[in-house]
Parts: sequence; structure tokens; C-alpha cells
Amino acid sequence: MASIENRSRIQVTVKHRDDLTQTFAYNAHQAIRDCLQSLRSQGLKPRLASLDDYYLVRTRSVAHKNQVLIAYSETEAIETKQRLESEHRRGLFIDYTSGQQATLADLLVRYLREEAPRHKSFEVEGYKINALLEDAGLPRQDLAEIVAAHPNPHPRVAGMKFRRPTGIRVGQPSETSKFIRKAFAAIVPDDFTDYIDERCQVVEPATVDREIDLFSAVCHLAIDTWRIHVEKNPMDGVRRPRYYNERDRRLTRDEEGRLLRAARHEDRERSIKVRLEQLLSEARREADDSATVYRRKQVIGEARKLHRREAVQTYEHVPLLETFIHFQLMTGARRSETLTLTWANVDLETQTAYLPETKNGRARKLPLRSALVSILRQLPSSSELVFQIGVDGLRKAWLRMCRKAGLTGDNELRIHDLRHEAISRVAEAGSNTPGGFSLADLQHFSGHRDVRMLLRYAHLCTQSLAKRLDAAFGDNAQIDSHHGVRRLKRGASLTIQELIASSATRDPAAICTPVTPVRTAETRVASITGNVIRLDFGRRAVHHKEELPEH
Repeated sequence: MASIENRSRIQVTVKHRDDLTQTFAYNAHQAIRDCLQSLRSQGLKPRLASLDDYYLVRTRSVAHKNQVLIAYSETEAIETKQRLESEHRRGLFIDYTSGQQATLADLLVRYLREEAPRHKSFEVEGYKINALLEDAGLPRQDLAEIVAAHPNPHPRVAGMKFRRPTGIRVGQPSETSKFIRKAFAAIVPDDFTDYIDERCQVVEPATVDREIDLFSAVCHLAIDTWRIHVEKNPMDGVRRPRYYNERDRRLTRDEEGRLLRAARHEDRERSIKVRLEQLLSEARREADDSATVYRRKQVIGEARKLHRREAVQTYEHVPLLETFIHFQLMTGARRSETLTLTWANVDLETQTAYLPETKNGRARKLPLRSALVSILRQLPSSSELVFQIGVDGLRKAWLRMCRKAGLTGDNELRIHDLRHEAISRVAEAGSNTPGGFSLADLQHFSGHRDVRMLLRYAHLCTQSLAKRLDAAFGDNAQIDSHHGVRRLKRGASLTIQELIASSATRDPAAICTPVTPVRTAETRVASITGNVIRLDFGRRAVHHKEELPEH
């Protein structure tokens, strides 16, 4: 049913002459004979030996597909043969050849063509896979062609316009990425380890970790979905790079003020530019009729100088970026969620904003504070999007604002830091709010799918937690201790006169005896021990186990 063929290389050696050692393919018979004859003609005694490095395990069956598996030692070949025969005896057939015939590069291309277009991050995954293919000496894939041929791409990907390839590689090439040309069954964790060690020298560990995520997704999909059987997942045992990149950048009041002033300045320039373009509409029509490009530029330049002052005097200020900053600080939304927010999903009356698609794939609603609602009303609602600015435009404007506000270099502020600031402020505000905010409340506010992502904000809830613990475990007894003497608290509902009137004892020490309030219905009576009467202050009355004698 199964047979083993030794395809190991043949080695010719001469005793005490390592420099004469030569290795040949198993079927290079003529070359081996010529080598032996040459050595013997020199009076040497060559030896032949078969290396233990390559075997073929063949299976032949009428009922199942024939397979040819590769083993790299005789022991491995025998184990493979025994496993196949055992599976056939039990009526099982597992195609092991697919893992040896398909390379990891083939699986990356298949993933790019079949699975990646379903993800909204298709473009990023496509750039990563194309970079790996290029470094391994393989042709790049056309992303636009892949999306056009896919039967069910992600809605955002279906309408995406891809950049034309320039042929210029932005990142540094990787030499170790050539391991993707190996057969999938031959990939071992050391291949990924070498890749990680090399990449960590040129990029951040977090970037390398995301690249390993791509390899992991392809390997798991190949094994679990495509049923490409290998002895063990090559990702098992891969040690990912360790890093800590959590940012705890907080805004001070001074920094927030400087940033908002810079945003107002940027909004002013942006509004003037919009007004100037309106004034240049007639000049642009005239420029289109110009005979030369030089004349066209000259007409536009002269009109720009002419209408600049009028644009400054008549522009309508639109606080777009200033509102964007307020929106981030009051909602904690992600940048992509804010830029894709539409007026149709904003309800200013109920103070909510609906996000149909978020990072974790779940829709959620943003609570809009009344102050934010007032700010949003200042924006024009003539367009579909609330914030009419693209990712690149926002990135450039943010850089200008940070430079003007002095928030660059060691004091760098990123857009995502506004989200961190918003969540931190909510957590801190809970300490001054009755009942406080729990991590579940923060999870609803931030939109994190896993509450563990919010543990970095847990220390900000400690003060409110202490207040709630006081409320839950507070001492409700109406007595306290002063210099070792138990006495009624100020404002207690049971007065000294009531205590004396309700007690039938002449022992004044009863007033200051330790009191144990009893809560259960079965033991709500007072007890007498000698001359000590134990009272239940919660009942506002004194009960005795047995009637006291009248005096």
C-alpha cells in the first residue's frame, strides 16, 4: 500500500582528505563513476556513502488518490508510511500532498484573492502581501483586478479607488522573507523567528507583530478552511516580539486651549480658501479659454491677488476642525468613526449619533452632550458627511495645528490621544458623580468589545469605587466610641430621654454599654446579662427576654 524510496544524496569521501569530499544527486551515476575513477587514478581509496536526508513515501490505492510525501530522514519516512497505512486500514483518507505542493507564497496569493476582499482592511493587507511577494522575487498582484473579480467584496472595498503602482518600494526589503517560497508543510517556526529578528531591526515591534498576524491568519485559514493538512501548524511555537506601546498622553488645560486656538486659525484659513474659490469661478472659466498653460496660470494668479482681500472680508467662518476636536474630546470616538459620520445618523433632539459600522464590527450609539449639540448646530448640514474632510486632509491640517500649538517633538500629540483623553475624563468624572461610572459604563462609552482593554483606566475609577464602598458598607449604627466609652451619635434618631424612658433599669451604665443591633426577625428582642440591658436601636424600642420586676 505504501513504499519508501531513498532519494538521499550520494557522498564520495577519502579518509583524512576532507577537501576531496563531493556530494552528488542520487541518480548522478555517471558523475559518481567519473569521480571514483579520478580519485583511484591518483592512488586514493574513495568511499561511497548514502546520506540520510531525502525520502519519498508513495501510496498506491484503487479507492483513493495516490500520494507522494517527502521525508527528510529514514525514521521520518517509516513513521509517515506507518501513519498512512493505519489511516487506510481505518477507512480514512487525508490528502497530505497539498501541503507539500503548495508554497506559503501560493497561500498568500490565494488569501489575497479569495478572503482579503471581504475585509475592509483589504488595501492594507494587499500592500503587505505584495511587499512580501516582491522581496521573495515573485510578481505583485493587481488589487483593482482582484476586487473586480471577487464575487462578494466588502462594501467599502467595492467602491475603493486604488493607487496606481509606481514601482518604487517605500519600505526596506527583507531578505528573510524568501522563506515563503518553501512548501507549506516544510515551514517551521524558525523561519518566522528569523523574519521577526530581521524586521525588528528596521521597523517597530508592533509593526512586525501585525505582519505576523497576517501569517497567522493565512496558516489557520489554510488548515481549518481549505483543509491543507500538515503535521503541525507552522505558527505553533512562534515567539512574537515583545513590546509596550500604550500611550498615556494627557492634555493639560493650557495645551487644550492652544490646540483649539490653532484649530480656529486653521478653520479661518480654510473658510477664506472656500470663499476665494467661489470668487474665482468666473476667472477659472476665463482661464479655461486661454491658449497656453502659462496664460492660464497668469489669469488665475492675478484673480487670486484681486479677490484675496474680498474673501477675507466676506468669508463665512465654519468651525470644522474646532468642532472635530470638541467631538473627539466629548465622545471618545475613533477617527474613522468620526470622519464617516453622516447627518442622517445624527439626532440632535435625542442627543445621539448612530455608528452603523465600527472597528470591532458592531454598531453603536454615541451620547452627545448638550454642549456638543450646540457646537454641532454651527456646522452646515448641506453635505452628507458631518465632517467634510478626508484622512489625508485631516492629517496635514493636524500637523499644521500641532506645529502652531507647540505640540510636536517630545511633546507630540496624536489624534488618537484625544480618544484616550475623552475616556480618561469620563472615568475621572465618575469619581465626582453619585454612584460613579463602572468599567461597564466606560465600555459602553468607548465602544470597546473587550472590557480588558479598559483596565488601563481602572485606576481613574478608584475614588468613585471608594465612595460606593462607603455607601454599601457604611456604619449605620447610631452609637460611636469616644475614649473607650460607647455613646449615641449626634443626630441619632433615638434620644437619651427615650432610652431612659423605655428602659426599666436604674443602672445608668446601660446607656453606655456595647450594643449589638440584631436584624433578624427571630432575635429582635433585647437580652439581659446581669444588670446589662442589650438594646436594638433599629427598632427604636426596648424588648426583654423576660419581664423586668416593677420597682
